[in-house]
Amino acid sequence: MFSVLENQVGSRLLFPGDERYEEKKKVWNTAVDKKPAAIVVCEKEEDVIVAVQFAKENQLSISIRGGGHHVAGFAVWEGGLMIDLSQMRQVTVDESRQVALVEGGATLGDIDLETQKYGLALPTGTVSETGVAGLALNGGIGYLRGKYGLTCDNIVGARIVTADGLAIDVNDQSYPDLFWAIRGGGGNFGVVTKFEFALHKVGPEVFALDVMYDFKDAKEIFQKAQAFLAQAPDEAVSINLTVTVLPPAPFLPEFLHFKKVVMLLGVFAGDAQKGEAVLQPLRELAEPIIDHSGVTPFAAYQKKLDQMVPDHVRVYGTSLYFDQLTDETIEQILNKVDNAPAPSILVQLWALGGKMNQVPFTATPFAIRDAKFVLLVDCMAMAGDDDVCKQWIDSVYGGLLPFSYKKASYLNGIAENEEATKNAFQENYDRLVEIKGKYDPENLFQHNHNIKPLK
Repeated sequence: MFSVLENQVGSRLLFPGDERYEEKKKVWNTAVDKKPAAIVVCEKEEDVIVAVQFAKENQLSISIRGGGHHVAGFAVWEGGLMIDLSQMRQVTVDESRQVALVEGGATLGDIDLETQKYGLALPTGTVSETGVAGLALNGGIGYLRGKYGLTCDNIVGARIVTADGLAIDVNDQSYPDLFWAIRGGGGNFGVVTKFEFALHKVGPEVFALDVMYDFKDAKEIFQKAQAFLAQAPDEAVSINLTVTVLPPAPFLPEFLHFKKVVMLLGVFAGDAQKGEAVLQPLRELAEPIIDHSGVTPFAAYQKKLDQMVPDHVRVYGTSLYFDQLTDETIEQILNKVDNAPAPSILVQLWALGGKMNQVPFTATPFAIRDAKFVLLVDCMAMAGDDDVCKQWIDSVYGGLLPFSYKKASYLNGIAENEEATKNAFQENYDRLVEIKGKYDPENLFQHNHNIKPLK
């Protein structure tokens, strides 16, 4: 069956048993281990076009690999055709227009490396090895969200291979309905081979918050941080509160090994000297264990969390939004942390506000525009711990759902969940169903937080 496709892409078509196949089918979350029938390692847009056409003609399921970093492992699917974009990573900056042209396989680190040469940045996420495509298509919450919005808010154009196997340019003038849909509606509408992103003046050095407190002070820290955020300027509201158990890593002093801590991380998106003064209260919420806050290269700080999110681990994760952190909500979250079944947990509360919450909720599919926090919880399973870790993650979601904002989740941080998908899009869901029916009526692109077309 695959001979036709092999004639078109040659050795870039990989099959089970091939050493390169085994490497390419690996995703960040090794709890997901699926075996596609074949993998097309794309080097150019034409490879994507022939792969989509072949899959459609042969009724093969398609999965799309950008960075392969989603907790659900959507990049790989059993018995389907994986379209691998990981070789398509070129980033080109047009300094005069302050835009970047970014191929669909690029990582956040690829973008920072190029854009920071010009003192420019794209609001992205917080782990540099993440693929920008999946991140941007589902939102994109990072350290610049308060000042410059979400990654999806900064998409000004895209090149998309549709379910018909056609490559089209999409922007606010060309296919405006599809342009609306890709800014938060996920990978439901085609394969994005190239993005055009708006860039902003940031760096190359910024004032970065990097302070660590003892977990025993967590409740007080959460309360005081929330009070600070209520009056903070847009440049200072993109703060991440992270609870974790520190690993016995050589880069940490021995007294911190296996210690449960609260970390506050964030970037002041403006003048570094002003940022130090504005963020100072967050360095005095309790007695710090360590305070490494200071002026630092923006691109380096973007990699700060990489070592806490190692590649190829077994991960179970979930997410919910909150409109405020009541005492009861805080106690529920901290109780879940206290009862975690494994030492390797990452519980993050990202403060939301500023620019990302000033966009009308119908302007893009990303509908949660007035929540104050998003919770992201990951549990890394050791050998034999999968069931108990999954049960704990399910209990976090179920236990906190009644306290959440509109029962909605951030789709870049939750496994496949049909209810969560609908809740994330709120009133925008019906419009997405309509656009899905127009551009992908057969649901060729279904390995994502899927929007099913009406039959």
